[in-house]
Amino acid sequence: MSKQILIPVVRCDFTHVASVFSTYITSAMGLVEYIHPYLAEADYRKTSVKLTFIFSSFIFYSLLYIFSHIFGSGTRTYNNLTKKEKVFWNLAVVRAIYGIFCTIVGIWAIFVDEELEKDVVFATTPTSYFALTVTVGFFIFECSAIIISDIIYRKFSFLLNLHHWLSLVGYSVLMIVESSHCFGTKGLILEMSTPFSAICWTVLKVGKADTLLWKANQFLLVHTFHLRSVVECFLWYITFKHWDRIWEAMPLALFIMLYTQLTLVTFVMTPYWTYKKTQQMIVPVDWNFEESNKTRMTNGAVEKKTA
Repeated sequence: MSKQILIPVVRCDFTHVASVFSTYITSAMGLVEYIHPYLAEADYRKTSVKLTFIFSSFIFYSLLYIFSHIFGSGTRTYNNLTKKEKVFWNLAVVRAIYGIFCTIVGIWAIFVDEELEKDVVFATTPTSYFALTVTVGFFIFECSAIIISDIIYRKFSFLLNLHHWLSLVGYSVLMIVESSHCFGTKGLILEMSTPFSAICWTVLKVGKADTLLWKANQFLLVHTFHLRSVVECFLWYITFKHWDRIWEAMPLALFIMLYTQLTLVTFVMTPYWTYKKTQQMIVPVDWNFEESNKTRMTNGAVEKKTA
């Protein structure tokens, strides 16, 4: 039955295919038209356009890291951090900004957009293209920073590296094969926990783990991880709903990447991180630097230097 469906697609008029594909791109402008008209009009199918946006995203997040260091240098807390902690502080700022971006795009993709689910395999929009090129640029920056940090400080986080490298490879494959923007764009909302994680760490460092701000942020942080599980179940539901189309048409490389990562995130990463953040809510310790006795004794707060 499936072979009989595929034959007419292969033999159809390529002009008609191009017309349908173009309709998917231009029919719904979404969010990007509110940022700048060019973002809704750019021809994202061109490799040069994709690379331009990816490179611009990488430069943006790199500059954001530098600005975080410059502004942080004017604060006592930042100056009292170790070099390794300063790197983590600046990465936390960059991740928080990216997390806010992803949350906004993810909300749009799930609750507003109607184009991407018309064909969960090949439908695209200018917003999905823009969001995914920004994402590839971010993960190039993130993976580069993690490699350099791991080499210099000789500390390796397996789950963090696995998550980020799979994300980089997965989103890169997605952009190359022009497929699965529906899953890629909706899945960005999984980063909704990132801004709260950044606040969690910085509040620890300023020694405010016993304040209402800490407790409120930790409550929201843990709740975002619960919501991550809801989103993951939603992505599995979309898979079930459109399984015939996915099995029939999704490129094999992307199929393997998508469902490898979705399985790991659903059954390993999110449950583990939910456990760790719930544990941290009860006992406020900076478990990113658990090897430090001082950190364990001070809940991660930075001691002030004496004159």
